Amino acid sequence: MSKTENNSYKNEIEILSNRIEKLEKIVEDFMDKWGHRVQERRKKRDEVWDEMVRVLTIQNRNNE
Repeated sequence: MSKTENNSYKNEIEILSNRIEKLEKIVEDFMDKWGHRVQERRKKRDEVWDEMVRVLTIQNRNNE
């Protein structure tokens, strides 16, 4: 293998490595915003909110 070919392969590997790093960052950002843990927290928050609405609805019925 000539030196030129070797440098060409190194450049290609470096380019691919940089692209992989960018893709990993995109996936990590996506998971931080929309991943499973976020969905679980939203579900718990929504359950609490729904319970609060039920309590207020019952209170309003009783005050009428």
